[in-house]
Amino acid sequence: MNRMAIAVFALLLAGTCVWPATAATRWNPVSDPQTISWVATDGSGTAIKGACAAFTSDIAFDPDDLANASVRVEIDTASCKTGEEEKDTYLPQATWFDVASYPVAVFSATSFSHENGNDYVADGTLTLKGVSLPVKLPFALEIKGDTAHVTGKAVINRLNFGIGSGQMA
Repeated sequence: MNRMAIAVFALLLAGTCVWPATAATRWNPVSDPQTISWVATDGSGTAIKGACAAFTSDIAFDPDDLANASVRVEIDTASCKTGEEEKDTYLPQATWFDVASYPVAVFSATSFSHENGNDYVADGTLTLKGVSLPVKLPFALEIKGDTAHVTGKAVINRLNFGIGSGQMA
């Protein structure tokens, strides 16, 4: 199963409440803690876990105004690491993230749906290595005052993006 789970864990957002009638609330990520974690499965079924430490986001989201919601997350692919020296030597190479040619991966969405309670789905596009494909990102959102906590997970086939071949396929 050559799949990669892209998960957004503990992405805390501190709100800057701008409430124009035609725009959703803008959120600014706090510097800590925020993580984009992922798990890839190689050809033998072994899980390869990693995280991307450097990313920026532009988030406009109001649960009462999904029609005007949007998100754009830009991930510095050079910041993606597994914590295992041998595997980390492969990640920036052309067979994986090809950091020299594609230094940024992007998830963007302008279509959102409310599923139930605090559960939503962002219907967006993920661009990795120059390949853009649709991705549905289910996420849970808890807003307390001017702070939001978001946790989400999407499963993609990494081979569709040309990620992982050779020894680490």
